[in-house]
Formats: sequence, structure tokens, C-alpha cells
Amino acid sequence: MRVGLQLFTVRDQLAADWRRALRRVAEAGYEFVEFAGHPFTTVDAGELRSFLQSVGLKPVSASAPYQRLREDPDPILSAARELGLSFIMTEPDVRGLASPSDVRRLGEEMSEVGLALREKGLRMTMHNHAVQFQHRVEGRPVYWLIVESTDPRYVFFEPDTFWIKFAGFDPVEVISRLRGRCPLVHLKDMRDERTREMEEVGAGVIDFRSVLRACAEAGVEYGFVEHDSPRGDSIEAAARMLSRLRGLMAQRPA
Repeated sequence: MRVGLQLFTVRDQLAADWRRALRRVAEAGYEFVEFAGHPFTTVDAGELRSFLQSVGLKPVSASAPYQRLREDPDPILSAARELGLSFIMTEPDVRGLASPSDVRRLGEEMSEVGLALREKGLRMTMHNHAVQFQHRVEGRPVYWLIVESTDPRYVFFEPDTFWIKFAGFDPVEVISRLRGRCPLVHLKDMRDERTREMEEVGAGVIDFRSVLRACAEAGVEYGFVEHDSPRGDSIEAAARMLSRLRGLMAQRPA
């Protein structure tokens, strides 16, 4: 598994000066990035591609609103192709799903969107927060119903370790169950189970040695380090998280 940075982590720096921020991300040791807004689609894609190449960063994925992928995908797909992305991450609203037929309809719709992306050389991944595990239909988490209702050729998943843990589930078990369907993972940590606050990767209670082992066995291609609200300088926090993660990856499996 290759390790990259989910750029939502450093969005404050990107907003101030995206060139300087991306250069610092590369200097922190990252080689791969996943976009979450600016500068994706807000900066000319050719200009952005050239700059990324100049600092040694490879863009792999970008998040995009689900409704835009359904109704107006061309600007997103055009930028993705120009940048050489491999994945588009999205997250449909599941709160209104009340019956198995609702889930089936969403699954069919997601499969159609995924097929359209695949025809453009992209794979669609579904990100999660806690709600996909907390919201249930006939007693089952809607997350697993979506997995079962979508076409495995066109719909993939991008499990988020923090939000899985927040919802009371085991990130290792979820990643393992998604074997072959989760090419990307968000690597995020939790400070403790009492506060359930986010923590820098490797400094909290999530067992990342087991997470990394599960990722390897499940066929994860990229793990994106992320923290929604890092303390202090966000790029320095990103550098610390990468250092801890590399240390764990260098250890022999338990």
C-alpha cells in the first residue's frame, strides 16, 4: 500500500497559498495526494498538473459531490482526466433510506454513476462517515446493504477508520470484509473512546498495525492520512503522522 495525504487535512494552508502548501506537503515526505476541494476544479487543471509534477506529487483521487456526478459531471471528469486521476470519491446521502427497495434504487443509481466514470477511465469510491453504519434498514447498517446492492465492477469503497470506530465498529473488520472492493482507505485516528475526538494517526487508540495488515490483505492500493482539525501547523501535523505511519509499516508483522 502506498501512503498519501488527504488534502482536507491542510485546507487552511491551501486556501492561503496552494502552491506553497503543496510544495511543503512534498517536502514533508508525501508523494501522493487526494483532493478535497481547492485547488481541484478551482485552478486550471493544466497549471495544477504542471506544478504537481514540478514538486514531485502525484494526484490519485479527488472528492466530488454525488449530485454533481449525477447531474453535471463534465467539469469534474475533465479536470480528473487532465490531472491523470485514477479515482473519484463521493458520498451519497443515505439518511432518507427507509426500506430495502430504497437501498436497491440507490445501489442501481450508484452503479450507473460508477459505470459512467469507468468509461472515462476512473473508479468511483464511496466514502463514509458514521451515519452509514448508524443508520439501519430492517435492523442492518445501510453501509453493508449498499455494498450488496452495488455492482462490484463499478462501485468501490473508501472506508474511513475514524468514522467506523466512531460508529462503534471495527475498522479492521470492515476493511477485511471489503476485500477486493476498497482500493483506497482514509487513515484517521481517535484520541480515546470516551471523547471520541480525532487524533493524529498513530497517537490514538486505533490499532494501526492491524489496520495496515488488513489493508495489505484486502488489496488496498493507497492509504490517505487525514485529520479534520489538526492542532498547530497542519502540514507539520501531516509530517508527524506520516513519520509514525512509516514507523509502523517498517515493523515486522505481529
